[in-house]
Amino acid sequence: MKPGKAIATLGGAAVIVLTCALICWSFYGVDFQLQGLSVGIPKAGAYVAQMFPRSRADFLWIKQFCFGGGGGDASTGITQPLLETIQMAVVGTVLGAIPAFPLSFIAARTNSFFRPLSVLFKTLLNIGRAIPILVYAMIIITGLGLGKQTGAVAIGIGSFVMLCKLYAEALESVSPGPVEAVKAAGGNGLQVFVFAMLPQVFPGYLSSTLYSLELNLQASFILGLVGAGGIGFELQDALRIYNMLEVGVLVLVLIILVNLVDYFSYRVRVIFS
Repeated sequence: MKPGKAIATLGGAAVIVLTCALICWSFYGVDFQLQGLSVGIPKAGAYVAQMFPRSRADFLWIKQFCFGGGGGDASTGITQPLLETIQMAVVGTVLGAIPAFPLSFIAARTNSFFRPLSVLFKTLLNIGRAIPILVYAMIIITGLGLGKQTGAVAIGIGSFVMLCKLYAEALESVSPGPVEAVKAAGGNGLQVFVFAMLPQVFPGYLSSTLYSLELNLQASFILGLVGAGGIGFELQDALRIYNMLEVGVLVLVLIILVNLVDYFSYRVRVIFS
């Protein structure tokens, strides 16, 4: 066996051993026990069962809760919190995408900018992505207070650090052939971008932005737990009083919403692909 091939084989074996060791160490660290699961799963199942309607009265309550009317604690309906959740996700996505588009050129490791500057900016983006969106929300609350605007701004910051990195990676994958062709034809920097780079990166930009919108719907749901409004705020109240039927309805609404957005995203990508 050649020395180079032998080193590659040993390296691959070392990676496998280290991966197995990491997995075993992690299971040991969380004190994972199958016996505990056998006891905990039935208890969790009992809670999940309470999320489903079991009588005609439950179905009537769900109708009132989803569409309003009928009086009682379900009279306000879920329409307004649902709209607030969508609004926060959309505003947050737009707030993140707009600055991410131009700044992604700095983050991209290409010949367009000073390479150390790109490395520094991308490092800052990695630091920003490591900070949970709830931390951003708690910081913004001190300035803006509780409310939908706080949730939207926090989502916008999280979207920016993610989209800027994804946009930059799309720019790094641009084929140099079309770029050189436009330059050879006498094209300036703007023409190079519009006719050589944009057709290559636009599908990736669009896909990343729509994926960010899907994630932001979930984020707006979570941020409601810290007072940002929307469905998450309703979920917090339901969990506090152990209204598991309401929890089940809210989770189902989020599942339907995310799947609708996923279908819409797919149709948009097909149109522009």
